[in-house]
Amino acid sequence: MRPYSPLKAAWRLPPFVLFLSITFLLAACGGGNANTAPTPSGTPAPAASQILKLPNVGTSDLRTLDPAQGPDANSAVAVSMIYSGLVRTDKNLNIVPDQATWQISPDGKTYTFKLKPGLTFSDDTPVTAQTYVYTWTRALLPAVGSPVASFFAAPIVGSDEVASGKSKTLAGVKALDDQTLQVKLKQQTPYFLAALTTSVFYPLNQKVIEQFGQANWTQHVADAGVGTGPFMVKEWQHDVRMVFVPNPHYYGGKARLSEVDMYFVNDPSTSFKAYRAGQYDFIWNITPADQQMAKGQPGFSRTALLQTDLLFFDNTKPPFDNVAVRQAFAYATDKNALASSVLKDAVTPAQTIIPPGMPGYQQDYPGLSYDSNKAKSLLQSVYPDVTKVPSITFSYPSSQVSSAEASALQGMWQTVLGVQVKLRAVELNAYNDETAKHLVQFGFTQWSADFPDPYDWLTLNLLSTADNNNGQWHNAGFDQTVQQAEKTMGEDRITLYNKAEQIAISDVGWLPLDHQSMAAIIPSKVHGVTVNGNGLFFGDWSDVYLLQR
Repeated sequence: MRPYSPLKAAWRLPPFVLFLSITFLLAACGGGNANTAPTPSGTPAPAASQILKLPNVGTSDLRTLDPAQGPDANSAVAVSMIYSGLVRTDKNLNIVPDQATWQISPDGKTYTFKLKPGLTFSDDTPVTAQTYVYTWTRALLPAVGSPVASFFAAPIVGSDEVASGKSKTLAGVKALDDQTLQVKLKQQTPYFLAALTTSVFYPLNQKVIEQFGQANWTQHVADAGVGTGPFMVKEWQHDVRMVFVPNPHYYGGKARLSEVDMYFVNDPSTSFKAYRAGQYDFIWNITPADQQMAKGQPGFSRTALLQTDLLFFDNTKPPFDNVAVRQAFAYATDKNALASSVLKDAVTPAQTIIPPGMPGYQQDYPGLSYDSNKAKSLLQSVYPDVTKVPSITFSYPSSQVSSAEASALQGMWQTVLGVQVKLRAVELNAYNDETAKHLVQFGFTQWSADFPDPYDWLTLNLLSTADNNNGQWHNAGFDQTVQQAEKTMGEDRITLYNKAEQIAISDVGWLPLDHQSMAAIIPSKVHGVTVNGNGLFFGDWSDVYLLQR
């Protein structure tokens, strides 16, 4: 077997899965000022109060605290504090041990994990290898309704049988003893360890779930020990805030913060104003408009994310059941103008779904670039009289798309196509519920990398059977290509994913708008918080604390 070596700084992904080009700009955290009381060594001293005021920008509340549900980016901030798993990523997105080390068989199909001794949930309930067997099996059960588990766990032997309801035993996952977990895969899977960093694989407390029920247990996070992460929930005031305190049974480095107060702020501009008024200790998700003012403030940074903004269409009903209409809207969308005039060059216009820095990124692929003549011609090939185009409503989450951006898009489609598109702004959680139920005719989505592999972008979202396929797009050639890719290794696999992405773009399964960056202000008084390609990074929280002003 090929063991993990503790002498190395980090276990790295195979070469074709390494990040290829992204530059990580870390927020400035050092230095002092005239009001800072230095220690004898010159380092600012810790503040007397260690209560971090953290804004959760872009949501009015958390949508889910069940890791199996594939939490959205806002919910994921809390999930990462409450839960943890076998492995995690460091700030440079390398895979490193968390609760376990591992060995991989020579054929790459058997993983053996050795758990740290003494692992417990925050209520001191022991965590064993059997806990993982229970958790991973539960995530696949039809009754749980996870939109992502069947895809993330797809490589595991027996996952299809559990996901389809034919079995309640996940054959490929076994507890050899309390501290040894064995996982057998159907085939060699280069991204498997990276996939284990996602919350679907975090261990859950079976006792708590059985006590409160599958549908309601997450509403009791303040009453029970649900996770193994560095914090536990003290209080959850819905639509207001969540209060975290250190988990006394956490196996990692102990938190230096005494409390984290997470405030829910749906409107990013409102949160920026509140930060400037001193209500929060740092700020993130700063809008392009507010970045013009934020740039001059100490601690400002803007970091490229592994994230793409995209549009999707309901492919089941006119007018978007016709590829020519979808292509017409793609060619009528001037991404360069949107990025420069409206988004103030805070984003990069996107011709591809997969962003720079990801394996499989196609730097020179032209996509469907703006072409007003081609757009008009395509629409008129279906609707010679554009007044006969069915009514179209563009729905979007108000915290992710500004009214200025929505209006700019509306203006492009009106000017080029002669079609009046109605605009509809929706609160994020309500919007996510609508997209999950396929109630959106023409919508907006953001996708961020769960792990560095094209599977996470293309198969997970655009395969015809994928729960995340919000527009119910179906293309047999795409399905066949990604399924073939999963039976292939090395560069041939990436080449197949390149082909699949080109099918998705030309057939407009998704219409990419831009590759995102995150702007944040992390002042020098906040130690240990940085930004990387996945957004905010706190590590295991043991190095996060407040310095004297």
